[in-house]
Amino acid sequence: MPKYKVTGGQDGTSGVTIDKKWYAPGETIEAVATKVRWLVEQNYLAAIGKAPAKVAAAPAPEETE
Repeated sequence: MPKYKVTGGQDGTSGVTIDKKWYAPGETIEAVATKVRWLVEQNYLAAIGKAPAKVAAAPAPEETE
């Protein structure tokens, strides 16, 4: 399972509850990526270790004259 650090959200003081357990900012946790995706997207968790998967860039539109 991937590891994450609890960041505390925008104010830096918010903890998270995962599987009925509360984690404080600064703690490291292991969790299934699909369960915590929204917490990562909202900056409550930050992935530790491996770099996040890169999304392929969309091709540039062709210029017309």
